[in-house]
Amino acid sequence: MQRYQYLIIGGGMAGGRAVDGIRAIDPDGTIALLAGEAHRPYQRPPLSKGYMTDKEALDAVYLKPEEYYAEKHADLHLGVWATAVRPADHMVEVRNGEPFHYDKLLLATGGQAKRLSLPGADLPGVFALRTIEDSDGIKAAAQNAKTALVLGGSYIGSEVAASLTQRGVQVTMVFPESRLLERLIPEALSQHLRTKYEGKGIRILPGTKPERFTGEGHVQGAVLDNGQTVEADLVVMGVGIRLNTELAAEAGLEMSEQGGVRVDRFLRTSDPDIYAAGDIAEWPDRIYDMRRRVEHWDVARTQGLRAGRNMAGENKSYPTLSYFFSDLFDLSFEVWGNPAGSPDVVLRGSLDGGSFAFFYFVDGVLSGVLAANRSKEETKAIPRLVRDRPRREDVAD
Repeated sequence: MQRYQYLIIGGGMAGGRAVDGIRAIDPDGTIALLAGEAHRPYQRPPLSKGYMTDKEALDAVYLKPEEYYAEKHADLHLGVWATAVRPADHMVEVRNGEPFHYDKLLLATGGQAKRLSLPGADLPGVFALRTIEDSDGIKAAAQNAKTALVLGGSYIGSEVAASLTQRGVQVTMVFPESRLLERLIPEALSQHLRTKYEGKGIRILPGTKPERFTGEGHVQGAVLDNGQTVEADLVVMGVGIRLNTELAAEAGLEMSEQGGVRVDRFLRTSDPDIYAAGDIAEWPDRIYDMRRRVEHWDVARTQGLRAGRNMAGENKSYPTLSYFFSDLFDLSFEVWGNPAGSPDVVLRGSLDGGSFAFFYFVDGVLSGVLAANRSKEETKAIPRLVRDRPRREDVAD
């Protein structure tokens, strides 16, 4: 049996940052990181953006250079899949290998891209996007593709559509919602994005979804639920992720009603020696006085760092304000807080001018802010403003 003081399962942002957190507190404790993929820890946002358009090289996807982990005396076990966690024995079993013993364990297992179970979904040319290999496959297919069908109107779908268009592929977007990013951005911004996308040649078909994919030997298109046919020699599904929570559930850890792993404000699970961070972790958000689980880069980054520091004995709470960003053609915007689903929105600035901020209110209290190209002073002030949760009448025009 291999023995480590700190064992991390997961090679994404949260797992990688946990190494940094542990070493910030404990310079000597033994660390091992198990990653099912054959890659050192990496971040996923570039896979649908800069890496997909070849503006960023593979080195920019990885969190740290390979030698960093040797310098930090953190052992990377790549291509190693954990199959079971035995809390009573402080042990993790793996596929085709000796088990690992831990003192403290972090579950940063993330999720897998959902694939639609439809006729023709296994045809060559049909992809989902989650891994480096997925992005590489899409890029290779795009070299010969003339037309692409992107399924999903959220961030992944919108980013992939923009990236493929920049690679010279004619793109059609299909999604069941009535507008782009419907659950995430105000209607005015959604319409602004649609105008921008259509101006780039992207065809947008909201309120529909595929029933089957067509083609012999390779995908050639799809038949939609309204009877319409769409030609495509490349299909990318951007329809969400399925959480990798089997290890936690089978270990008897407390799970949330929404399917995540429940943690306390220190990111500990119901077992005091097991922590969770990133996509799978549902934590008590003291800013909003509610339990939340957020599938975004910055939450994985900050939770991984905090979990690592707490595993090493710092034991401080995780109160961080959630934050994410997106790049859609020449429009880059940032979001702080919890704006989703708020119908009460105030706009500052101009969409056409490219510099704007949307302030979201729930029951008259500021819930979140979405901003693009604002001044440095305003951008710096936004996080504190959202944390303070002012009432609508107290937010100056």
